[in-house]
Amino acid sequence: MAQYSNGKEVRETVILSETTTPAALADHGKIYTKNTNRFYFQDGAGNEHEIVEVDVEHGEMYLDGYGTPASVTTVNDPVALEGFSSSHLADFTFVASKNGVITDTENNSGTLRITDVAHGLVTGDIITINGLATAAQNGITAITKISNDIFDCDDIAFATIDETGTWQMRSYLLVPTGGAGTYLAMMFNSATPAGTNKTYLLQLIVNVTPQVDAKSERKFGAADIGAFPLGGFLTVADADRIWLSVTGLSDATEITFKHANLSVHRI
Repeated sequence: MAQYSNGKEVRETVILSETTTPAALADHGKIYTKNTNRFYFQDGAGNEHEIVEVDVEHGEMYLDGYGTPASVTTVNDPVALEGFSSSHLADFTFVASKNGVITDTENNSGTLRITDVAHGLVTGDIITINGLATAAQNGITAITKISNDIFDCDDIAFATIDETGTWQMRSYLLVPTGGAGTYLAMMFNSATPAGTNKTYLLQLIVNVTPQVDAKSERKFGAADIGAFPLGGFLTVADADRIWLSVTGLSDATEITFKHANLSVHRI
């Protein structure tokens, strides 16, 4: 609504239609908004600058006195970290973990098909496969639900029938609609292995992609409790899933993350 002060029209708001990046106009600047729900300035040379605002989008998940070890069943195969809870969320969604037992493997036109009665997964879930005798059938994959008892591993090629093992769907943070951007991720924890002189790799993963610039390696000389932190910047899209995996590098000895906190904050 227009108002007047000293004979001049004053408006409470300025309405801008969402647009795409405009063509540059030499010696002029442009201010606009797009369907990213962000505010931009374009200079006369056509360079686009996102206008800095105080961002509130953040997510956190944590472990508090968790006693269940990560089931490292095969050396060099990542295992999803499970059992997290969450208390601080702004726009992000926290999704709790699941796991199951693989009772059979078969071939579905070159894709690995898994049997696990009442697995509880839905199409698009991302899991880690562990413990299958054929190493190439272990790893990280999105899944397609075939039935309540069967699912396909979209990112793992079939190799061998009739194998058994385990799978884990990690606890994860779901990026909100309009949340695409760059985030600072920090992970603090205390962990203890089931043996001595064991080496592990802790890594942040977005969907099915391990983040090469957000990982940490540690050797535990004894079965004590020690810190195993990591951090980095993540560039994510709407509906991406942010989670953690641990990999046994020395052998298949389990490790327990007793206390942990993963937080991501938009920058």
